[in-house]
Amino acid sequence: LQSTSRGGFKHGSLLNGKIPQSRVSSQRKSTLKAAGHAEDEKLIGSIVDQLLGSGEDADGDDEDVIEIESDEDIVLQFTEADTARVQDYANKISETLPDLIHTVAEAAAGKMLRRYERDWAVWRDATDIQMDQFRCNLQARWGKGFDALRMLIELSRDIGTDFHRRASRSRSRRRAHLNKALSHLHVRAIQIASEIMVLMENGYADGAMARWRTLHEVACVAMVLDDGGEALAERYLAHEIVEAKKGLGQYQQCHTRLGFAPFAKRAAARIEKDYADAIRRYGKEFGGDYGWVAAHLGNPKPNFSNIEDAAGRAMMRSHYKMASHNVHASTKGIAYRLGSLDRRYAVIAGASNVGFVEPGQNLALSLLHITMLLLSTSWTLDKIAQLMALNKLHDRIPPALAQAERAIARDEKKIREAAVARHVKRSRAKR
Repeated sequence: LQSTSRGGFKHGSLLNGKIPQSRVSSQRKSTLKAAGHAEDEKLIGSIVDQLLGSGEDADGDDEDVIEIESDEDIVLQFTEADTARVQDYANKISETLPDLIHTVAEAAAGKMLRRYERDWAVWRDATDIQMDQFRCNLQARWGKGFDALRMLIELSRDIGTDFHRRASRSRSRRRAHLNKALSHLHVRAIQIASEIMVLMENGYADGAMARWRTLHEVACVAMVLDDGGEALAERYLAHEIVEAKKGLGQYQQCHTRLGFAPFAKRAAARIEKDYADAIRRYGKEFGGDYGWVAAHLGNPKPNFSNIEDAAGRAMMRSHYKMASHNVHASTKGIAYRLGSLDRRYAVIAGASNVGFVEPGQNLALSLLHITMLLLSTSWTLDKIAQLMALNKLHDRIPPALAQAERAIARDEKKIREAAVARHVKRSRAKR
């Protein structure tokens, strides 16, 4: 390729700026050496820079012309062998690059983990101290309402323990299924209520509301069972085989992809047989998600909303839906957060000191309803006293929680107003 009078030369588009400069420089150096210019590093650099550039000349036309600062005529030949050597080098880079990236990334990951491990003990201790102080501040703010909730849970636990003791000692089979169902549901309600308290005491209002959703379901089911009596309770307990059959089908569909062993054939056959027996006894509607209550409600395909209606708790449906946003991946769940005073579009990745009114008062109401079912079997003076104590504790909780939230909102407003005032003052001082 002959240089122009301006010290330039034409070149092909084989490289197209995709080969490392060091490789191009090495390739051209060998070509220039043959032309007697191997020692001219500036000339080599100029040629390499333009080879890796756009290739458009100064006049803006489409010819592949490279201009260099040289008064000499330079002839460079790009042979097929040159192209083959450069392409071979590019292919080797393409082949080794994934392994190189993996090696570098793995080394970086190891270094990152070592740094975390080295600093973890100090970070953990500092976080523990910070959370201890946070919990102390939370108790100072919300203690009145939280203490009433704790007492309500403990009183309900005592009532449940007494109910279970009496039911297990009874020789009567008249309420055997109903007592078993109510006792087990109440035990679960106490555990869920305790989980809600742990979440609230550590600053997780949205998580507490999500757990109340389950408590609401448990309470509604218990209320419907109490209304339906022994026959409905028998169906409810027998419905476990329907859920086992569904679980078996789901496991058999996915165990291979998980790398798990298939369900034991004998155990699977037993589930299939028991399921078939239950359907023959209770009817095909029994095989639905809430099939145990289908005959009682006169609805072949009941859902939870139907159970809410039957329990007389339909007025809580909006709260239930709000709690569901914290269970599912809906957009409302990321746009509305109880743990923020602004409530909307707040990004909270940890604990906060607000938002406990809804989960707290809902916890109290649901736990009160399910616990009252255990008292109504036979009234004594002690049970009447327990019922009155439950109601008194329940009535304390909503105003105590609301008072705490209002106080925090007032303090937050003062803090923000003071911050705005300081900003205005600084702005005026700069003028």
